[in-house]
Amino acid sequence: MTQQAELNLCLIGCGHMGRLHARNLAFDARVARLTLCDASEDTVTALVDDLSGGSATLSPGQVDTALDGAFDGFIIASPAHLHLEQVIRASKTGAYIFCEKPLGTDFAAIEAATAALAPYAEQIQVGFNRRFDPQMAALKARIAAGDVGPIEQLHIVSRDHRPPTIAQLKNSAGLIAETAIHDFDMLRWLLDGEIAQISCYGGALINPEYADHGHIDTATMVLISETGQQIVIQNSWRAANGYDQRIEAFGPKGRLTVDNPTADLVRFEDRSGMRHGQIADDWSTRYIASYCVEMQAFVHSVAKHQSTMPNLYDAIAASKLAFLAQRSLREGRAIDF
Repeated sequence: MTQQAELNLCLIGCGHMGRLHARNLAFDARVARLTLCDASEDTVTALVDDLSGGSATLSPGQVDTALDGAFDGFIIASPAHLHLEQVIRASKTGAYIFCEKPLGTDFAAIEAATAALAPYAEQIQVGFNRRFDPQMAALKARIAAGDVGPIEQLHIVSRDHRPPTIAQLKNSAGLIAETAIHDFDMLRWLLDGEIAQISCYGGALINPEYADHGHIDTATMVLISETGQQIVIQNSWRAANGYDQRIEAFGPKGRLTVDNPTADLVRFEDRSGMRHGQIADDWSTRYIASYCVEMQAFVHSVAKHQSTMPNLYDAIAASKLAFLAQRSLREGRAIDF
């Protein structure tokens, strides 16, 4: 039985990610009203028109006044450098908060805000959407079931298809804090454990100009868990074959893998070799189902007044790993927690 629409929600930031979340919310029968806010009024107007066929009543709002408003929940999808300030303001209203990753771009600021945000920890959900991907969820379940025994090695590959332009890096937290942060959350979630040591190696191998703006585009990290498990994470802002997202979990009884799904599952083989369909071009195609399930989970938490997951402390842990990886890269050595 469909729940009656009752929730009054506010979305901050109507860029690519915000539009994706807004679409999922506008057609959720539990959402009665959705206020859309962005620095660009034209962007908001266009989005309201685009989603006019949904079940929720849509209305434009102003970012600054909305953050102090009376809403059941906020969805923060603004640029990363604005996240922490907006989460702090929204939390003071007592509402539930969904914040896109990362929680912030300055770990010292995140640590300083932790005490003030702690009372709302289980009302704050952070956008680590890969936990909600059906394939990743199946991997997690099979690890938990002991299919391969205790995990000894974990290998995570996360490579974007197309590198960003210099202009697109203006407000970016960088490869480690915005891309690898997903992988830091994944390893904590999959292994149900914490990290004892991290080493990070990186450089601007795709575009040397990135280095002039303080960015790297390629990284390999080696991490050791508190129980001695070995984890390798490889990140890149370019992959000629598409959006490359793979995981291997290895244990004494075998290995579990999640490979890149293809649109066409039919494989063709002849004398020239084997071929199959292309993998996804970008994150919005590869993880489209996960974003829907993720937002459904948030709306459920708001409607039922239940704890969110992943929560504030998951966001802080992933941000700390990103901070320590950057320190390892800068100092050229392994960093102990």
